[in-house]
Formats: sequence, structure tokens, C-alpha cells
Amino acid sequence: MEAEDQPPPLEWSALREGIAVSVWTSFLAASAETMVFFAYFDPMLLGSDELPPTWLALRPVAYAAGFFFFWAFTLSAAALTAYMLRSRPHS
Repeated sequence: MEAEDQPPPLEWSALREGIAVSVWTSFLAASAETMVFFAYFDPMLLGSDELPPTWLALRPVAYAAGFFFFWAFTLSAAALTAYMLRSRPHS
């Protein structure tokens, strides 16, 4: 195939690029946060009186809940950062 037969590369808008970067970086940060947090804290012992809450009966559920909590937290921080970078006055 010749170069002129190929379709032009897709152009991402600044908004789509900001969303993609925010989601990916927050995913990586949440992965690291989850590993560090659960390396020190056992989800079965996080409940009061040594009895875990019923929704934490299985460790994988606690790991998933922790990961999505960290992901939501870091996604909001990354999205806010992306918004502030886009809305700054350009000189």
C-alpha cells in the first residue's frame, strides 16, 4: 500500500486527551496505592471488634472496593488538575 492510500491519523481533541491521560494516570496511581495499603492492612481486621463488616467477608471484595475507592479519589484529583491546566490564562 502506498502512503496516499492510508487514511489520515485520528486527531484527538484536547478534551479527549485530557480524559484519557486522567483515567490512565489515576489507574496507575490507584494500583500502587492499593498494593501499598493492603501490604500493611488486612481487610479482615479492618472491622471493629475483630469482626469484619459483612460486605468485607471475602478479601478479594475488599481489595476491589479499595482499588475502586483509590481510583475514584485519584481520578478526581487528576481531572481537577487537567481542568486547571486547560483553564489557565495563556500568555
